Amino acid sequence: MGFAFKTDEAMQKLSELSETNKLPQILILDLFLGEESGIDIMREVCKKFPSIKILVYSMFAKPGIVSIALENGAKGFVSKSAPEPELLNAIKIVLGGESYVQQNLVPSLFTYRTMLDSFTKQEQNIFKLILERKSKIQIASELSIANRSLENYLSRIYSKTGCNGHEELIRRFGE
Repeated sequence: MGFAFKTDEAMQKLSELSETNKLPQILILDLFLGEESGIDIMREVCKKFPSIKILVYSMFAKPGIVSIALENGAKGFVSKSAPEPELLNAIKIVLGGESYVQQNLVPSLFTYRTMLDSFTKQEQNIFKLILERKSKIQIASELSIANRSLENYLSRIYSKTGCNGHEELIRRFGE
């Protein structure tokens, strides 16, 4: 059974299914749904329906996005460019209670996490919000920091990554 809903509609449908003990065992979720954020949906589903296992299936498979998905509750990650048997295998593994990351994504994920370790905690928070496609205004508001402080953090992030701005960070680590 497949559904294509906005966040509120999806959460309402899951609530209805929960009331009748018919929650799905697995949710296959894209991360970028136009105006909607699959990451926000994932956080909400994990909080309200922890029994549902989430497998991310996305055309964006750079290491930053894979890492964010896993940190926010995804039990698996498969790129839409993967062959169909890879997705079917991931579904079977996640349903079996294990985690799964498409094998050719693993090496770049380790490299990414090593780079992230060189960031301060606040730089990591800002970097992840950039990869989630948040604007500077949204980042400053969400982290309760002044714009000037945000600009200082961004300067250090750009320096550490060799990138020249938001767009380049997203292209290199988040698409």
